[in-house]
Amino acid sequence: MRVSIGLIAALVLTGTAMAAPAPQDDTDIVQYIINNPPVTSWQVNGVETQPRPRRAEGVLGERAISVRASRSAQPWTTSGQMSIRGAIKTGDTVLLAVWARLAAPPPGQTTSTLPVRVQEASAPYGAIAEATGTIGPAWKMVYASGVARRDYDGGTTGLAVHLATADHTVELGPALVLNFGQDYDAAKLPINED
Repeated sequence: MRVSIGLIAALVLTGTAMAAPAPQDDTDIVQYIINNPPVTSWQVNGVETQPRPRRAEGVLGERAISVRASRSAQPWTTSGQMSIRGAIKTGDTVLLAVWARLAAPPPGQTTSTLPVRVQEASAPYGAIAEATGTIGPAWKMVYASGVARRDYDGGTTGLAVHLATADHTVELGPALVLNFGQDYDAAKLPINED
């Protein structure tokens, strides 16, 4: 059975509780969430004013932030970030899932790339998981997964979405970081399909 990120997020955002399962039981993986997923957790770097959550149809929770970014040689110059409260240990399998959509595309295009990462919260910002997805006008999830190569205490990591890949406006919905622990079968994790 593959991980159902939509189900997880629905449970988290609605506050629904589920009974604790046996380890590796993907029917209740809410217990693996190590961040605070709602849109109110976003902090955006590289903008003059922090975007405020607003109503957004079509995304889970119906709330999103909108970020206008300009293309830069360093795509992290404008970025959405959330802190991760949970610890990550060597060998842990981590999955990031971010809801995103392209509200205003770059001139002459209908899609944009969106790099996403789980990383150290301070320099050198080493990646634990990273990938790039393609977004368009419809809401979709962009994923990144990886296995930690060292231990990280709670609060020393974060997730980042690099937005300065084009002159565009991106909407960000909820974001989830899940830690499945040691020896998790990565084949169960979703991947970006463009």
